[in-house]
Amino acid sequence: MINKSTYYVVLFLFKERNMTDEVRLQADIEALRPRFPDTQDLYREVCTILFFRYGITPTANKLYQLVRKGSMSAPAEALAKFWETLREKSRVRIEHPDIPEALRDVAGELTAKLWLQARSQADEAGAAVRLEAQQQVDAAVHAVEQSRHREALLSQEVSALQAHASTLAEQIRALEQRLAHDEGLRQGLIQQIEQLASQRQEFASFVEATRLAEQRAADEQRRLLLEVDRERGNAARLQKELDALKTTTDKTAKVHADRLAQSTQQVDELRRHSSGLEVALASLRAEHAQLQKLAAPSDEVRHSLTRLRSTGSNKGSTRRRMR
Repeated sequence: MINKSTYYVVLFLFKERNMTDEVRLQADIEALRPRFPDTQDLYREVCTILFFRYGITPTANKLYQLVRKGSMSAPAEALAKFWETLREKSRVRIEHPDIPEALRDVAGELTAKLWLQARSQADEAGAAVRLEAQQQVDAAVHAVEQSRHREALLSQEVSALQAHASTLAEQIRALEQRLAHDEGLRQGLIQQIEQLASQRQEFASFVEATRLAEQRAADEQRRLLLEVDRERGNAARLQKELDALKTTTDKTAKVHADRLAQSTQQVDELRRHSSGLEVALASLRAEHAQLQKLAAPSDEVRHSLTRLRSTGSNKGSTRRRMR
């Protein structure tokens, strides 16, 4: 199998040699035209340079292709004369005084035939070598064609891969853009979660404040009840006023207890719903708005406690005045 480097060397040498021989042969023929204007003489000289200078056996078709002068019979006639002259000149004359003339002629013709046969065998050997070289060149040319075909296929594959790579690059850019968008969403969600945490802390503070208010209200209620009991035992003469005050106080206490129970129930409900504040910002805002509405009764509780304190102070002043 011919490797690539050998193939290129053989192909180059073969083409170079053929091109050089053809150029030289055509130049020699052009140089003979003005020297031999006669067609037969020109064909004869072309036969001579073909056979003796380039080692090419002349044929009528080859001669006509090179000279292109006269009719088709002209190169055939010139070729016949060339071979006749060549046979005549190639006879070997053996000069020896003891050999008869007829024997000398036969020996000379035999020697000439041997020489022509040797030359013919040499030409055949050269033709075989040229044929083998031509076969190698043909094989190399075939290999080149296959290589070019493979190169074309590889070029198509490369183009397909480049197109696929371009598509992948577009997909990667789209994914990067989507990733950037998702990152923006993630940052927004983080900010929302931080806001939820802050609002949850605020709500926890609000719940703690509500609990403290409830505790203060309960303490205040116990103090008022004790004070009422003391007032009942202090002065019988104030019984009627005390009864009226007790009635008022009971009513106020009942209203306060109802409101306190409602506030306690609302606080419990808020506590149950506080865990859901971490799920979504919209739910937290809705719950926060509801809690703001529900926080109003606590203010009324404070006002009631204020009124109770005011009532207790008035009672103390009245008691001191009565004493």
